[in-house]
Amino acid sequence: MRYVVDITQMQADDIENLINKGQYKSFAQFITTAIENQIYIEKSEITGEKFESRNKAVKDVSQPDVIIRDENKISILEIKSQPKSVSMPAFQQLSCFSQKFEEEKCWLWGQTNKILPVKIGLRVLYATIGSEQWLELEEYRNKAADIAAGFGTIIRKYEDKKSKMRDERISAGLPDEKEFKSKVRYKSHFLAYMRKDETLDGAMPYLRFVNLNKDEKGEVLIGLTEPGLDFAKLDNPVLDLTDFEKSFNEKEVDFYLDHISKYVKGESSAIKWLLRKLTNGLKEREKINKELKKEFGQFWGASEAVINTQRAGLMARMFELGLIEKEKEGVKVSYKISNKGRMFLENINRG
Repeated sequence: MRYVVDITQMQADDIENLINKGQYKSFAQFITTAIENQIYIEKSEITGEKFESRNKAVKDVSQPDVIIRDENKISILEIKSQPKSVSMPAFQQLSCFSQKFEEEKCWLWGQTNKILPVKIGLRVLYATIGSEQWLELEEYRNKAADIAAGFGTIIRKYEDKKSKMRDERISAGLPDEKEFKSKVRYKSHFLAYMRKDETLDGAMPYLRFVNLNKDEKGEVLIGLTEPGLDFAKLDNPVLDLTDFEKSFNEKEVDFYLDHISKYVKGESSAIKWLLRKLTNGLKEREKINKELKKEFGQFWGASEAVINTQRAGLMARMFELGLIEKEKEGVKVSYKISNKGRMFLENINRG
């Protein structure tokens, strides 16, 4: 079936630039990926209906007093919350279980291409929840998306001023204050929601940082798990120092890697898979895509566009965490395992 779509010259130039950088093989692959990603959002996104809290055990969501913003700075100051943590969701509660994925093959959706947006969502939840155990989910999601968009706007302004290259930017995944759909994507991919069959989706429950629950009124609530609370509390260069040069410090990276090694088999397996491929000399995106399709394509029922999205998202997260490095020779880009990645792989093998 053929459709004719009008796009601006600027959009066409941007797409052409991505193709030239090797992110997509062709214009058709870019369009296919964009369509599949949007269908995923529309099918999985719960309604944006707001509701009032009628449960005294649930705290209403309002703008946290600890959020400070001016033209060039946004920060989350001292937080006095002392929430009661909730249990981590079991794999059987996640949407990929209902799709009959084995836990090791249940990879984080590729559009979740950074962990910093998750960290921001956790810090907002921590700042807002006070001494309660649960918050109204949808009101929280709307507030977190607004705050994350504030960070996104200011960080991109900083990166533009510094003329940072795409690979140097930490703002990927953060929504834009002027783009409603970017907030929808942020809430869907990086935060959390409950599907109609009551399975959980989004990076936060997948990573076992939050859990969701329904109260007696049928309203969906969100709470922090103990690892989610601990990760939210850790100092962060972006949130605490207004340092937009890196997403995380070493303590945060070590905590995250230790956490997924213990509790998130899918993400741990995905990272381990790519590190081993790189160690064995598989260094180019196209070859990695081919190997990924060979091993997982039939199991996932995935098209080439989805395979590319999964590979790109995994690599972006690993690059953010310092597990892999890029090598450029002219326009050709290849990847290699970093010292941090080698240490992670050694620890996994010893375990």
